[in-house]
Amino acid sequence: MRQRIPISLAQPGMITASEVKDEQGRTLCGPGTELNAEVLQKFARLGVKFITVEGHPINFPWERPLEEELRLLEARFEKVKDDPHLMLLKKVIRNYWLETKSDDRS
Repeated sequence: MRQRIPISLAQPGMITASEVKDEQGRTLCGPGTELNAEVLQKFARLGVKFITVEGHPINFPWERPLEEELRLLEARFEKVKDDPHLMLLKKVIRNYWLETKSDDRS
């Protein structure tokens, strides 16, 4: 599992899950780097806005578990089960969420 978070919420001890790049696209560190206060200050100075870290350390209020998102998707499309175009749209959304949210969990 990994999570993209604002640099302002990053804490010492978190581990990067992917490369961290500055505003010019230069790599500042690779995946697997343990963050410390000095590194976080450097990232902020160099204009880094977001980083991807291992795990899911921050619970944002707008995030829902995948199972809940899928349940709500079913409910939203319940009244249009006979419309093949909307069912195709539902399938595309469902597959996208399964693919992307499953990646976030690994």
